[in-house]
Amino acid sequence: MTIPLINFRPAEVKRNKELYVCYYVLDPASDKLKRMRVRCNRIKNRREQVRYATLLCTEINRKLLNGWNPLTGDDPALRKKVSVAEAAASYVRKREKELRRDTARSYRSKLSFFSDWCNRTGISEWLCGRFTSAHASQLLEEYGNRRGACSYNDMLQFLKTMFKSFVTDGLTNQNPFQEFKGRKRERKRRVTIPREDRVRILNYFHKRNMTEYVAMTRLCFRYLVRPKEILMLRIGDVDFDNALLRIPPEVAKNHRERTIALGYDVMRYFRELRGQGYNTDNYIFSTDFKPGQRLYTTKNLFTVWQEMRERLSMPDTYHFYSLKDTGITEMLESGMPSKFVKDLAGHQSLAMTERYLHVSDARRILQANKIRF
Repeated sequence: MTIPLINFRPAEVKRNKELYVCYYVLDPASDKLKRMRVRCNRIKNRREQVRYATLLCTEINRKLLNGWNPLTGDDPALRKKVSVAEAAASYVRKREKELRRDTARSYRSKLSFFSDWCNRTGISEWLCGRFTSAHASQLLEEYGNRRGACSYNDMLQFLKTMFKSFVTDGLTNQNPFQEFKGRKRERKRRVTIPREDRVRILNYFHKRNMTEYVAMTRLCFRYLVRPKEILMLRIGDVDFDNALLRIPPEVAKNHRERTIALGYDVMRYFRELRGQGYNTDNYIFSTDFKPGQRLYTTKNLFTVWQEMRERLSMPDTYHFYSLKDTGITEMLESGMPSKFVKDLAGHQSLAMTERYLHVSDARRILQANKIRF
């Protein structure tokens, strides 16, 4: 026998110091019965108070039996029960339409972990209001045990924003992740790569005929294109006649389009592609880093880099992204104006570019420091 869900407790007259009507209704935000009270003390005569309260009980109970709930009103959208899993999936679907493709993929990855955790803990079918800060603590602890501060903070921000939207939509009255703070980020362990090691790296890829990978290293080092941006570039973003590369807003990290003039070192590779008649919608660096329809991830890029680093016995502080850091540092050391470097790198502000100046200034000071002990 199936027991129907009791979503209210009938109204009744209560007599304490004052006379009032008391009843309970289901709070959709917490999935628990919430007490409601209607005082009758505005009526001075005690007998009239009892008469009014009795009539009020009858009317409230009639409405409760017909599905009325003062916490949701008559709006069917508000009365609809949405589970944690449904709400999370709906949130990501809505956001995907306005996010960059790689950001949307990151959201789906975070949703996958959240949904899997809710399934394993039996929470997925709960209403959003039952998800408390204690559950939030357990989830974050499990997620953070296997990941660094950067990934932990990204996940925390995702969950904070998601539950904030649940509060706005009336699915819960609290944000269980709001009280948690991000972890202190570790200092970047990337270092600039000396020229002699850069030559060894290029020779490594040249000997293996990995011309595609060589082109990517040049794009990152000399033209300051980020790894993610490189992988999202399409054949149509290259102006072959004028040797220009367009970084579209949906590809750029700061969502600002920028145009880069390319030298012979990279254009030679691009012009070889032009002669092979690829579709302009193809990604330049797809499967095996050749043009294709599949969007490759940075994981594929970094795996090849790590293998090279191990074979050449190079330090693990040499990251692929170190090429961009090295390029910025050496451009500033050569005297290139900070504004030019900022525009080429696609930085949001000059302050971001000038963070690299301390390395250049330190080296200049050493060169000028001729005193001896």
